[in-house]
Amino acid sequence: MQSQLEQDRKTELLLFFLVGDPAEGDRAEILKTIEEMSASRQWVLGPPRFVDTVDHSGTHPDDLPIVTIGGALELYSASAAELSRDIDRLHLEEVECIVDRIQSLSAERNLEFEFELDGQYVGTIDCGNVDDTLAKGLIEEWRNHINASS
Repeated sequence: MQSQLEQDRKTELLLFFLVGDPAEGDRAEILKTIEEMSASRQWVLGPPRFVDTVDHSGTHPDDLPIVTIGGALELYSASAAELSRDIDRLHLEEVECIVDRIQSLSAERNLEFEFELDGQYVGTIDCGNVDDTLAKGLIEEWRNHINASS
């Protein structure tokens, strides 16, 4: 059960999205992967949701719109007051689940995905390869933070 502090706290959005134009079947495979992830476990603030948007704002009339295909997961923000270690660990496990599934999808279909946390770039998975920014800069640092607080 969530404490009142956790119910009232700010949230952040982890966005993971396809880089480049989708090939035939990419949308369907991304949706399928997100649906499978969603059903695979309990999620602190709800499962990841499929994102398929077209943004025409900020483009010139001759520019192509910005298409975002991927997923999003809401997480409690750890930037303000202390987040309980248990919730922080659960969020890390959720993010690791997403990274594992997207890594597999990326390898199978030779796709590149970028990850952003609240609008800030946190890493890339390209053709199944997780870059150091995501593996070490986000996940390993997060795990080290949790382990240091025990």
